[in-house]
Amino acid sequence: MPEPKYNREDYKKAREPREEKPDAQDLVFHLDELRKRIFIGVLTLVLTVCVCFYLSEPIIIFLEAAAPQGSSFYQIKPGELFMASLKVSVYFGLIVSLPVLLWQIYLFAKPGLKDNENSIIKPLVFISPLLFWFGQVFAYFFILPALVEFLFGFRKNIVETRYSLEHFLNLEISILSVCGISFLLPMLIFILGQFGLVSSKQLFKAWRYVVLGAFVVSAVITPTPDPFTMSILAFALLSLYFLTVIILKVSKK
Repeated sequence: MPEPKYNREDYKKAREPREEKPDAQDLVFHLDELRKRIFIGVLTLVLTVCVCFYLSEPIIIFLEAAAPQGSSFYQIKPGELFMASLKVSVYFGLIVSLPVLLWQIYLFAKPGLKDNENSIIKPLVFISPLLFWFGQVFAYFFILPALVEFLFGFRKNIVETRYSLEHFLNLEISILSVCGISFLLPMLIFILGQFGLVSSKQLFKAWRYVVLGAFVVSAVITPTPDPFTMSILAFALLSLYFLTVIILKVSKK
């Protein structure tokens, strides 16, 4: 059989990249998947917030226990207790439902991930809530008592202090959140290392700056004259940092 002949124009057309039109079925599938993940996440969050609101009284009593013994809290304005209960419920509902929310985000993004990216991100979906919770537990038992003792006792002899419940809970939630986020920094370093943006060798070389940064962050989070409390937080952050670097070193990153 004679071979088909192609002219120059046909050859150019064959070499030109073709524009791929988006498949309408794929778009509908992604929208349905997104709607499903959002529905599950919102439903989980609403349920946990409702449960936390029902348990808001023991939760608030638990948070008040971080204050110095003998402290009394007042409702300064109408509805303050209700708003405080609502804020506490939303906050604790969010941190309790965090694993489910992260898992839904992961399931939606999973089809677009490569195998190596999936092997990195999937374990972090489980580890990040644990680190965040651990940071808050650490803050409640080691940071808050010293911080609140300092703030409540500052020049107490010249002023009579009345503690607003809402303001105290706002302060407490802020400290818990900052410490929880601080404990996520090693996870960020691990991700950067796995994607080749930093190496364990570079991180080991920067140890002096890391030690200085850890104490600066600790001093900002714990603005008390007690160096022991600041050192505890700095030691915890440094331990997580060097543990992350060791893991990167073992994984040859």
